[in-house]
Amino acid sequence: MPISKTQTQSPFPAFEIEQENAPQRYMPIPTPASLRQTVLFGIPLRSFLTGEEVSDAALQHYIDEAISEIEHILDLYITPVTFRERHDYSAHLQWWSFGYMKVQHGPILDVQKFQLTFNNGTGAPGSFPLIDIPLEYIHTQPMEATVQLVPANGVTISGFIASLYSGMAFHALGAGGINNWPGAILVEYRAGFENGKVPALLVGLIENLAAFKLLSIMGPILFPHNGVSISIDGTSQSTSTLGPGFLQNRLKDLQDMIDKQMDAAKGYYQKRFLIDYI
Repeated sequence: MPISKTQTQSPFPAFEIEQENAPQRYMPIPTPASLRQTVLFGIPLRSFLTGEEVSDAALQHYIDEAISEIEHILDLYITPVTFRERHDYSAHLQWWSFGYMKVQHGPILDVQKFQLTFNNGTGAPGSFPLIDIPLEYIHTQPMEATVQLVPANGVTISGFIASLYSGMAFHALGAGGINNWPGAILVEYRAGFENGKVPALLVGLIENLAAFKLLSIMGPILFPHNGVSISIDGTSQSTSTLGPGFLQNRLKDLQDMIDKQMDAAKGYYQKRFLIDYI
């Protein structure tokens, strides 16, 4: 019975098959409640002017913004996302590099579809794929976000070529000397992190970035000045608050942590440089 997807890979730790006595490598996606108990613990989230408390809806807004910013910067998806891409066909890469292809997003969780089609159809009647590649032939390098075609267990090279590259239109393409075809490869795959398997590093980055955004915008409302003094008929009373000085120090600490966490994520998930083939 054909498989419906390739084996699901774990982005972190990469290529792991078992974890023994594991520390808490994964954490839940931050919520307003968890944010109040971690990076915002002890901070009076209340307007000094109106007395209004920062709502959970406002905290969720900054959490969502932080997740979106991280996904845009790192091209890492906190929950699984399914992508459908079309890539150009290259006879050279197909024959001599086992169909080597780099997809747009990674790390790859699994591949659900790999097809060859030499028309510009979209799945409507009359535009079905010429060749639907068995997923048993799909070999992935998840961290590099690459896909190749390799014979399945028990399949010879000659049988692999005969079963893979078949069809009159495909042979006519080769006989005509056409080595490249735009958008002939359609691949469907998932990238991101499975539910419950978001690395603690990224969860911490989300928390710190959400707190930084909140305090940057609402800081002057939460900490308007350092102290208040009241004097009536020779009697005075004063009180001091955390004030803008505390706010600036807290923002600096958060920015330092964000920079270190972002740099660590770029390094591990190979997002520091853009690497491609020509």
